[in-house]
Amino acid sequence: MTDLEDSTKTTSFGTDNEYFATLPAEEAVDVLHKRANDWFETLTNNNYLEKVRRCWLAYHGAYFDTFSDGHSITFGGEQGELVNLPVNHFRNIAQHILVMVTANRPSFQARSTNTDYKSLVQTNLANSLLDYYMREKRLEKNLRLAVEYAIVMGSGYIKMEWNSTSGEIYDFNEETQTPIYEGDVVFTNLSPFDVVFDSTKESTDLDWVITRSWKNKYDIAAKYPQYAKDIKALKTKSDLQQFKLIGSSYDETVDIPVYEFYHKRTESMPDGRYMIYLDDDIVLSDSPMPYRQLPVYRISPSDILGTPYGYTSMFDLLPLQDSINSLYSTALTNQNAFGVQNVYVPRGADIAVNQLGGGLNVIEGNAQAGKPEALNLTETPAEIFNFMQQLVNDMETLSGVSSVARGQPEPSLQSGTALALIQNQSLEFVSGLQGQYVQLIEDLGSGLIGLLKDFAAAPRVAAITGKNNRTEMKQFTSEDLTSVSRVIVDVGNALAQTTAGKVQIAEQLLQMMPEQLTPQQYLNIMNTGKLDTLTDAVMDELTLVRNENERLVDGETQVLALATDDHQLHIKEHKTVLADPDLRLDDELVARTLDHIQEHIRLLRETDPDLLVMTRQQPLGPAGGSPAGPQDQSMNAQGAGGPQATPDEQAASQLAAANSMGPLPQPAQPPAELQQMPPLSSS
Repeated sequence: MTDLEDSTKTTSFGTDNEYFATLPAEEAVDVLHKRANDWFETLTNNNYLEKVRRCWLAYHGAYFDTFSDGHSITFGGEQGELVNLPVNHFRNIAQHILVMVTANRPSFQARSTNTDYKSLVQTNLANSLLDYYMREKRLEKNLRLAVEYAIVMGSGYIKMEWNSTSGEIYDFNEETQTPIYEGDVVFTNLSPFDVVFDSTKESTDLDWVITRSWKNKYDIAAKYPQYAKDIKALKTKSDLQQFKLIGSSYDETVDIPVYEFYHKRTESMPDGRYMIYLDDDIVLSDSPMPYRQLPVYRISPSDILGTPYGYTSMFDLLPLQDSINSLYSTALTNQNAFGVQNVYVPRGADIAVNQLGGGLNVIEGNAQAGKPEALNLTETPAEIFNFMQQLVNDMETLSGVSSVARGQPEPSLQSGTALALIQNQSLEFVSGLQGQYVQLIEDLGSGLIGLLKDFAAAPRVAAITGKNNRTEMKQFTSEDLTSVSRVIVDVGNALAQTTAGKVQIAEQLLQMMPEQLTPQQYLNIMNTGKLDTLTDAVMDELTLVRNENERLVDGETQVLALATDDHQLHIKEHKTVLADPDLRLDDELVARTLDHIQEHIRLLRETDPDLLVMTRQQPLGPAGGSPAGPQDQSMNAQGAGGPQATPDEQAASQLAAANSMGPLPQPAQPPAELQQMPPLSSS
């Protein structure tokens, strides 16, 4: 044995001279098992997992060491003399935080590597696909659950993988005699109990991660018959009680833990690594990392400084909630013990118990001994109730969820301005978590597009939202997403999510552009809160112009201008083709572009004026003339000294003038004396 071999020391990461992720499969799994056990033992010893478990129990009302009776009155103490009454402010506050963060539905905006026409079409497809996965594949539900995990337990996770055996069969492998499926993306929520990572890191930028999921061992044995005997002998979820949120001796299941190890591509691991294993000697799969990045996405309200562990303000509310339960139980115990009225009768009063029952009784007794008196033993000190309220106020302060947000504003808050200010402060307090929520969606959206680009080789059909919000089936492949680079998220306006908000938006638009907003569009905006009916036409026209600009640059001569085009918009956008100093040196490109612009000018002169007016365009006069302006039309309609004509009157006047001009379009008519002026002499 050499000196080098003598100095080699085995650690939980392998050896001093070899990275554990590069070890052979069974050796690497052995290290991973040790690392996972060390991870759980560390979190158990520092009570982090216990704190997470207690938060989970409190969130579901499982107080006083009981889960099944968490929503009923129980009795404790040595002889059952104490009444246990839980009043779960903990869950109510957590639910309000969840609603404030996830109430506004996010809006995806895919970004491409450039702005050409093809990329624009691909980003529109990507936006529709992202909306499809949010709506049809219930990604929004997974996102909400991840946020709920983060609020209650400090962190939440979503695992996003490609399942190659889902979807329809589209081909058959002759060599292996197996069907080839379309495949699809699968989303799985994970709790802090199901994710292991390198706890020595001081941030969440991790190189590797281990996940645990539960699957039927007989299904796995059927899929991997070479390990069938060993798989069936593994302990099930019923037997593994140590790292479960809750368990019972009556549990019985055939699910076993399935571990997946992901190592991203790094300098030491250029191909990364992906392993599926059940035990030290049962490795089901070992391959290079199939994904561009770790497929486990995390959200946390904040982190414990210097560690990758999540932290939530709900940790701080646990002792306050226990105190509230204790005070409520104290008050109820007193009321329960002494709620039935007792009567004090002095000794020697000669009054029997049966004389005190019922009503309208004549009671005789020894007056010298004293008369009977009611004993008031139910009175609870006011300090207890005051302290209860103080604890509730403290919970609201620590969580940032005010009494206004919970629908119970303080009596001192009377004005709407004060209520709005308090509510806005609550929203600002949770803005950090909302930022994490947006970041999670952006990362998932970018990762989702990446999976579709890498694995969606087979033609796939998705129900996407087309024009006018009509759902249509569209076929696509990975080639249709090559230009999409990343995804950003805009959180929707909360006002637009309410009926009152939609009505307000529609009314404001009606005031701003009464001529452009039709009654149908007004009703659509009021019912849906979407502005697509107003913007679709403009976006389609801009898409057309961009496509024409690319064709002009590429040298294609078939770039047509039609009478129905928005000529002014086209001319403004087409001239940007020549805004590049280098392109101006291309004489053929300059000629093509100017000829096309001139074609739009010609159509403005020769198109039926009625059509131009209906499309809100101004007809041009003959070459060298001047276009008719709104002021000229107003003077023609009302006279120079008359009142200003309305837009409808101007349009009617322009139509009447255009119809009287004959077959060729003419500019607005000048005064008669100007028409009869002789031509200027050339001398």
